[in-house]
Amino acid sequence: MQSTQIRALEESSLAVIGDRAVAVDALIDLVRRAETSVTLLVPPAGDALRLVTDALRALAGRHPDDARVRVLAPPELAADARLAGLTTLLDGVEIRLAAGVRHAAAVIDQRVALVRAGEATVFGAEASLVRAPSVVRALYDILMTAWYRAAPLTRYQRLQECLRRDSGARILRMLGEGYTDEVAARELDISVRTYRRRVADIMRLLGARSRFQAGLYAAGAGLLRA
Repeated sequence: MQSTQIRALEESSLAVIGDRAVAVDALIDLVRRAETSVTLLVPPAGDALRLVTDALRALAGRHPDDARVRVLAPPELAADARLAGLTTLLDGVEIRLAAGVRHAAAVIDQRVALVRAGEATVFGAEASLVRAPSVVRALYDILMTAWYRAAPLTRYQRLQECLRRDSGARILRMLGEGYTDEVAARELDISVRTYRRRVADIMRLLGARSRFQAGLYAAGAGLLRA
């Protein structure tokens, strides 16, 4: 029955899936058949990571050669071993963290998208399957804008370690609030030279070319709350 429903969905440019099991099967089937790219938005709730793991395992079982896989998740999942474990399923899986990720979405080959606006599970009831090219492209562009502002998982983990020591979190907040080097150094009771060196270390880890850019990247990755 579910396979029949999924085949029917393939003929629709826009369809609402009311059955959670069908939505899950649709996700796994779409990811499994990906040819060039899979972009996944993973919320921090329910069985999101388990379903994403199942979907990528299905793709891996087909031995794809060129499919690029991107996973965008919230900082809340940074410590979940299952997130990092996604990289063991397929070569080249990329994981980045962005603040504010609360919904689930998948864009496959930039031609079809599966979206769910709820937070309870990743792809449950009221998932929408979209094949309209302009809508899929718009969703993909939104995800890519968030992607390029997000922090790679490994870099995020190094940044967290940096922020936990040497007053890193306070320095990051001071950057965001526009403190001058002299005032910030005085607040931290360190030399201006030491403060500037630590700022340079944080900027390097963030991949930022300016202090303003560092603040944007840190906010986008949820690091200002660290």
